[in-house]
Amino acid sequence: MKKFLSFITLLFMMLIFHNEVINGVKDGLILWYQTLIPALLPFIIITNALSETHSYEIIVSLIGNHFTNIYVIITFILGNLCGYPIGGKIMNDFVEQGYISPDNANSFLSVSSQASPMFLLGFVYPMLKQTAIPLYIFLLLIYIPTIILFIYKYTLYSYQYKKNNIPSTIKSVTLCSDNKLYSSSKNIDHQSAANLTNTFFHAVNIMVIIGIYVIIFSVLQSVIFPLTHSILSTKCVLSFLEITTGLYRIQHMPLSENIYTCLILSLSSFGGLCSAFQIDGVLTYKDSTIKKYLQDKIILSTGTFLLTYLYMILRFSSPS
Repeated sequence: MKKFLSFITLLFMMLIFHNEVINGVKDGLILWYQTLIPALLPFIIITNALSETHSYEIIVSLIGNHFTNIYVIITFILGNLCGYPIGGKIMNDFVEQGYISPDNANSFLSVSSQASPMFLLGFVYPMLKQTAIPLYIFLLLIYIPTIILFIYKYTLYSYQYKKNNIPSTIKSVTLCSDNKLYSSSKNIDHQSAANLTNTFFHAVNIMVIIGIYVIIFSVLQSVIFPLTHSILSTKCVLSFLEITTGLYRIQHMPLSENIYTCLILSLSSFGGLCSAFQIDGVLTYKDSTIKKYLQDKIILSTGTFLLTYLYMILRFSSPS
């Protein structure tokens, strides 16, 4: 009954705000096919092919013996290089193949999901030209909290291995949080070519999921933002619903230079609530959750905000 009433209420809200809903859908579709498909589709296809051909095992065979679990490091690197929600997708593949446990995947999800450098440099950084922040400072302010949190999590993760006398060589098993062994006992096909049909189908499926979430959050912003009127703090909070439109919203707010810069970088670090739902949409393993992801992302974006604010104060206070 509650679900029925909720959907009926939603239907009437869509009828009342029909113009805003239509504009939100249009904006979401434009953002999806003009920005997200060109930026994400090539990476999704490549990571799908790598996963289906088990090409990651080449890296494991070369350097895997030197790390507790090389698959965690691979996810961290590729997730931060490729952008949302690639890190979540790669993590999901490794869990389903038995290389990472669900508990550890949920823990490392936040540090393996970041806006891609291509997006940060091509879309976000031009918004900061007026503040004259050097490029390397811009990147450090976003990535330092993520790197620190990853080092902390990975150190704790490695300690669990040593505490339970598990060898650091990772071949076909990894350690679960409940000290049971995850076994990858499947017969792995080592053919050099991927199943292109499955690769493309999976890529399209992921892009459709991303597009639907982008449209939903675009509609939410179109409906809610006009209702906030001149409440600046509320608009700042609502900007964190979706990263791209949120950055545009912040750009047109009457903010001081320091707060403007801090919010831009903080939102870039957080990624928006929409990105969290996109990641949740590609997670299919049992016991997957984005609760820990959201908690960590709030910590990371807060860290970026504070570091940026500290940098801005020190920069302006230093003698010219």
